[in-house]
Amino acid sequence: MVTSKNSTGHGRLRHQSADQARGTIIDAAIEFLWDHPVRELTAGELMRKTGLSRPAFYQYFSNVPELIRTLLSDLQVEMVAASGPWLNSNDERATALEESLAGVIEVCVRRGPLFRAVFEAAPQDPELEQAWSDFMHRWDGAVASRIVAEQGLGLIDPKLDPLAIAHALNAMDAILLVQGFGRRDQANPKSTLRTLHTIWMRTLYNAE
Repeated sequence: MVTSKNSTGHGRLRHQSADQARGTIIDAAIEFLWDHPVRELTAGELMRKTGLSRPAFYQYFSNVPELIRTLLSDLQVEMVAASGPWLNSNDERATALEESLAGVIEVCVRRGPLFRAVFEAAPQDPELEQAWSDFMHRWDGAVASRIVAEQGLGLIDPKLDPLAIAHALNAMDAILLVQGFGRRDQANPKSTLRTLHTIWMRTLYNAE
């Protein structure tokens, strides 16, 4: 008996858990974005790379923009977790900040093409522009809240505007991380870490 392509895809889907199948789709999307702009990503092209049937895509995502928004949300979860030492702990500040920035860079080493794809496409795509704006707004809020707490402890100059400083630092980080890790010829993570750590420490803590 001849097995159709679609039934083969469903068979593979049945042999994977829901999390595994979703992860397969996400991994294929990240791999595609290493070499292509996000506008070229389609459900059909993506599912050909996974070996699953095209209908399987719609069990997890209603369309490609929803997939991208989901990827961006997942990226933020990873980056927030990586930022924990500075955002959430009372460890020595230079060490905590270095650990947090190193964690964010490590996420970008793995997920850089997504970061770059959304960053580049946002100005031409209203949905992605909103997703990117929301992504950065949440980061600004988290960093600003920490700055306020540090000002209350006398560690950061109280004259600094927390939200403005947070926005400036995050915007700088985004550009450096997109340029450094958004394509296969990635920058040196250690050099990038030294650069970001120096700027953050001098801006927030007036460190020499």
